[in-house]
Amino acid sequence: MGESANIPPDRSWRVFACLMSLVILAAVAGQTALRPGIFMGDTINSRLATVYALVHDHTWRIDRPPELPPNPFEPGTVDKVVVNGRLLSSKPPLIPLLMAGEYAALRAVFGWDLDNPAHLKPLAAVLIFTFCQLPFAVGLAFIAATARMFLPSWRRALPPLALLAFATPLWGYSGQFNNHTPAAAALMVCLYFALGMLTGRHAPKGWRFLLFGVSGGLVFAWDMPASAFVAAAGLCLLRRFPLPAFLWGGLGFFIPLSVHFGAMMWATGDPRPVQMREDLYVFESSYWRHPLGIDALNEPRGVYLFHMTLGRFGLFSLFPVLLLGVAGLFRPRCPDEPRAGMLAGAAAAAFLLLTAYYAAGTNNYGGASYGFRWYICAVPVLMLAALPVFARLRGRAAWALVLLLAAVSLYSSWECLQAPWGDSHEWTCRLIFGPAV
Repeated sequence: MGESANIPPDRSWRVFACLMSLVILAAVAGQTALRPGIFMGDTINSRLATVYALVHDHTWRIDRPPELPPNPFEPGTVDKVVVNGRLLSSKPPLIPLLMAGEYAALRAVFGWDLDNPAHLKPLAAVLIFTFCQLPFAVGLAFIAATARMFLPSWRRALPPLALLAFATPLWGYSGQFNNHTPAAAALMVCLYFALGMLTGRHAPKGWRFLLFGVSGGLVFAWDMPASAFVAAAGLCLLRRFPLPAFLWGGLGFFIPLSVHFGAMMWATGDPRPVQMREDLYVFESSYWRHPLGIDALNEPRGVYLFHMTLGRFGLFSLFPVLLLGVAGLFRPRCPDEPRAGMLAGAAAAAFLLLTAYYAAGTNNYGGASYGFRWYICAVPVLMLAALPVFARLRGRAAWALVLLLAAVSLYSSWECLQAPWGDSHEWTCRLIFGPAV
């Protein structure tokens, strides 16, 4: 007997909203309580160096004149380049610019100062909440709404939400500072609007295209390779709704991208990301002239591809519950959704493009980090792709398999929460493949 025979539809949505809120609250509160502390490494130090420079020196340059005390965060990061003879962070500019705005407000209201070591951890905790934990919660809410939009009952929609919240690298990474979590959250918002309009569940209103564009532009600004998924969704929208997708979606994209490229021009005098200008990394004291450890790997491409997907740092070896998404991509059986094949094909093409880009263009698995962190934005896409699988799961054996995959993934997520940054500390390295170096 279906859910509608027992619970009215409006009450069903209220039940799901309450359970969704509990899952999201538990995920954020749990990671805050269980993480071992605030990790102050290259990733956050590179951005804090820019924040300090913007607020204290009113410049993007993270090196200071000899007569001034040094920028306290510049020595603590290798993520820097030289532009016109001055040091800059190599991180994309939009997040540090927003961080600087929040820091300036906190400094004015509470007197918190990055020059005071006693203020550093509280400041970092607030910034992590604003730019990682809060986006994580918002993204989960949009994923929950997307799942409920396609699945027949709240009982079917709750498992993928809980798995995304607790059994993927998102839970571990969003407890520390990184750019992938807010980018993944923006992608979840973007896909909610795209899928709703493409499947006819939402009317193709201009404001929805606008929000699709804004969130998609944020994905580009925060994690550029992940915009492959935005491009796939955008092409599908352009095919079905050419004029509003172009006008309203384009306007939405323009808003964050204008800030991003304006900041790039302000900081470097060039709209291109510094990652596209390898010469900027080659300066006398640069770590990248003679990288060490995992950053110095030079594995055959096939070996690298294996370990980033199924091996020691593999997305699917560490988080095998995401294999359900692969099954959904390649067997999207949805009798009630005639566009399922097209949507799955677009998502699969974007995932393969992202995989090819990283397999061909990188060598260090994302550096000293848990798993292959550059796949983080692919995680919500794979969980959405798994929705047809959850819709047709039947029998104890099938659910037992899902629970087994979830258990392994949950353990990996716990490991990631305890140490998202570090070399070869995954259980796959300890027990199966050995360390990378």
